Amino acid sequence: MSELTIDTSPKQMRRNILGLAWPAILRLFLQSIVGVVDVIMIGQLGAAAIASVDIGNRIVFVLIGSLMSLTIGATAMVAHYVGAGNKEEANHIMWQSLMSGFLAALILAFLGSLFSEEILKLMMVLMEEADQFIINEGSVYLKIVLASMIFGLPMMVINAILQGIGDMKTPLFIMFITNIINVLLNYLLIFGIGFFPALGVTGAALGTGIGRLVGFIIGLIVLIRGDIDIRLDWKQLSWKFDWETIKNILKIGIPAAIEQFARQSSQIIYTALVAGLGTMTIAANAVAMNVTTLSFMPGFGFGMAATTLIGQSLGAEKKDLAEKYGKQSAYLTVILMALASIAMFIWIQPIIHLYTDEPGVIKMATSALRIFLFFQPLFGLFMVLAGALRGAGDTKWVMYFTIIGNWGVRLIFSLIFAFYFKLGLNGFWLAMGVDVIVRAGLIVWRFLSGKWKDLKVVQNNEKMVIEILD
Repeated sequence: MSELTIDTSPKQMRRNILGLAWPAILRLFLQSIVGVVDVIMIGQLGAAAIASVDIGNRIVFVLIGSLMSLTIGATAMVAHYVGAGNKEEANHIMWQSLMSGFLAALILAFLGSLFSEEILKLMMVLMEEADQFIINEGSVYLKIVLASMIFGLPMMVINAILQGIGDMKTPLFIMFITNIINVLLNYLLIFGIGFFPALGVTGAALGTGIGRLVGFIIGLIVLIRGDIDIRLDWKQLSWKFDWETIKNILKIGIPAAIEQFARQSSQIIYTALVAGLGTMTIAANAVAMNVTTLSFMPGFGFGMAATTLIGQSLGAEKKDLAEKYGKQSAYLTVILMALASIAMFIWIQPIIHLYTDEPGVIKMATSALRIFLFFQPLFGLFMVLAGALRGAGDTKWVMYFTIIGNWGVRLIFSLIFAFYFKLGLNGFWLAMGVDVIVRAGLIVWRFLSGKWKDLKVVQNNEKMVIEILD
């Protein structure tokens, strides 16, 4: 779906939203299922193994979050140019984003190889004695996973570009193949099935890395074949970095990168605080975080749809249509997230039992999740309206709200609930609920103000320039 439908009735708009959202939701669901299966398999090795992977992933998410400027900037710019009918510039953005992604991933892999063990030790500074198993296994896991981002980050860029033109089905296909390989290799390499060695946590990292490599190759083939609106033509490519284009991508993307960095780095702080309560609590928190990714899917999917539809609408200079798409996306998201929360509340214990049989972990994870499920529909509202603002290029306000929520509201209330009132893990998840209430209120205020519609993407010397007109 690369062009906007002329019919703008609510019914047709919902069809357009669902047409983009369902492949995105399914793609994210498959990705989450892989994470669930990975944790279930790793959980068979014990709580310390779960904790080592969780802490390693916290660091990975922070570093990837800091590079999200490339993917978010590329999505917004491609969506605007497709909406304006300028496919040549969309192709140029695609190639510059891919080259930048490779360079950034190389730097990331190098830093990970040098400092992984030191970072893990720092995260367990509040423990009476750092768990040596977590340090040893987690550092190897971290090095391999960060090295695999040499293929993983460009794959994310390809998916973002496809999202910008309205193609959600190809990223779904890429994710499906990637996940199949990931799960299969994890099973073979974690437990040592047949002639494969039993590598434990290291096997999980290798499975993830090989899956990313295959996903990148498939994405590259899709772009070279050119069956979509933009095409990778080797004969016409320039291997020089166009710093003006990259700068324009970063103008949109840097606030989004800071937002992601603020969100994920705050998770480092919370994980370190949780680590002070012991390995069992780390494992329970890891299980709880993993389970929530399943019920978050509607919010993420509709947020992606909103990014594309609002970006294309504004690129075509249809401001009213952009606003209507934002409202319709929010309406659908809140309903689906509420239904997901009810289902999760009812079936939460059987789901957690899939991860672990340790009674202490099950009890803590169940209690924490049931607290947060009350706030989950509001979190869906925040996600979809954040996607709407990103599609408009209004990434600064999403950044502001994330910093306020994660580093202000949530941190303060975590310390109050978890330590002053001694609520333990429940305190952290209750604080997350307060954070969600505040951020949802702020994002609704910004969206209803309508000022995001005046953040225009305009042409200047055939390059994209961001101008704030309010």
